[in-house]
Amino acid sequence: MLNIEKPIRMCISCRERFSKRNLLRLQCIDKKLMIYDGIGRSFYVCEDCCDDTKRVINSIYRQCKNKADYKEQFKEMVRIWKTK
Repeated sequence: MLNIEKPIRMCISCRERFSKRNLLRLQCIDKKLMIYDGIGRSFYVCEDCCDDTKRVINSIYRQCKNKADYKEQFKEMVRIWKTK
């Protein structure tokens, strides 16, 4: 019998572990936040943290290593992700 485990990833904001399919995967390129396109480094945000924008933005600053204005970009990424 096969024992196939689901990929587990950690949310950058709450540091909890979730199944990969329940997380929003983002990346930072040239101070722009975008949904992961398959190239480069990325990070994950859970659905619960998507509602707490202030906490996530602080984690994104740490992850992207700059203080660009990510608030509106993040809200747009969450809106796109939730409509899928």
